[in-house]
Amino acid sequence: MILQLARIILITAGALGGFAVSREIDLTAQTGYSESFVIFILIILGASIGYLTGGILGRELTAAYRRVERRIADLETPSLLLGAVGLIIGLFVAFLLSSSFMRYIEEPRWLGLWVTILLYFFGAYAGVSVLMLPGRDVSALLARPSDGRGGCPPRLLDTSAVIDGRFAELARAGVLDGALRVPRFVLLELQTLADSADDQRRARGRRGLDLLTTLASAEPQVTVIDADFPEVPTVDAKLIRLARSSGGVIITVDHNLTQVARVEGVKVLNINEAAEALRPVLLPGDGLRIRIVREGKESGQGVGYLEDGTMVVVAGAASAVGQEIDSEVTSVLQTSAGRMVFAKTGEAR
Repeated sequence: MILQLARIILITAGALGGFAVSREIDLTAQTGYSESFVIFILIILGASIGYLTGGILGRELTAAYRRVERRIADLETPSLLLGAVGLIIGLFVAFLLSSSFMRYIEEPRWLGLWVTILLYFFGAYAGVSVLMLPGRDVSALLARPSDGRGGCPPRLLDTSAVIDGRFAELARAGVLDGALRVPRFVLLELQTLADSADDQRRARGRRGLDLLTTLASAEPQVTVIDADFPEVPTVDAKLIRLARSSGGVIITVDHNLTQVARVEGVKVLNINEAAEALRPVLLPGDGLRIRIVREGKESGQGVGYLEDGTMVVVAGAASAVGQEIDSEVTSVLQTSAGRMVFAKTGEAR
């Protein structure tokens, strides 16, 4: 519709412009053609230029209109109010400037008209842009519910933390002292995972959604917030932007997100790091009672696991598979995959 309207307006303007040129310049004497033929050619030429220019301008305006439409659809009330205030201020400034300019541009009148139109256009655009650029960040702050916990900044859960689920136990234990918030773009990513054709991804997505459904009316209560950043492409980048603008703390188990957030200067709590820090310290010589679940790679070795998943390799315990034995820690090895504990057998039971 915008494309057709732009073409109609510019074709009409081009035709009128061609006719005006034929009145201003005597091309009949210069070319030898009749006056009616010259007028016809100039009108066709002006209309053709208007058609081409209208097509280009119409497509650009259509694309701009769709971008604005999508942006407005994603805006919250605070952003819309800021945009309206900016529009009014911009138009008022344009009115003052155009009134001043019109005193000096009396002839030709069309130049004054175009200057006025451009001033109003750029005034409105600048007013809206200046107040709406931070509008998303402001709306995130204004939309942040009061957490009722002494003004603590909100804890923003990412997709991996929701699926992991351990944040709920940390909150119940009082470790997470801020209000728990899930941005809507994280909720949409969980929904995408839950609708995935891959069984594993679908199971992870449904686990996260089930947990949020449970915690929507239970303790610790998790609230969904509508803050979003349409111009930011990835969920992790949106989360970092939201945490920076609201002063929140990101809760995650994603190592890469943790590193990027810290580089960006955003506070982040990695649940895996917290769990690693809380693991019991084992020193050589400590006694350890462990259940052997399988044989190890080397001859005579048995393998068991602590409650936190740490692998324990016990020398001389291959014959004790399925039994609980007393062992003595000989060494602890820290690897990129986690810790490994080496021990030797005590008395098997």
